Amino acid sequence: MRLDIYLSAARILKSRSLVKTAIDEGMVYLNGGRSKPALSVKIGDIIEVDIPRFYKKIRVLAFPYKNMKKSEAVNLYELLEEHKKELI
Repeated sequence: MRLDIYLSAARILKSRSLVKTAIDEGMVYLNGGRSKPALSVKIGDIIEVDIPRFYKKIRVLAFPYKNMKKSEAVNLYELLEEHKKELI
């Protein structure tokens, strides 16, 4: 599954356009390296999202099989680390 679609489906970021912007600006890392929207995500991969409001590090556990509610989407990944940031 494409990285941009996974991040949107897993509700890590609120919209596909925000996902695309974060990836294009180098705020998303796949397995420690900078990423591109079309990179393929596999189960077990580590994704880091470091945007001005928060930092999240997740491990991919599953892929969505349909449009999912936010309460169901959290089952797609394991949250390894999370920090909220204060905007100045």
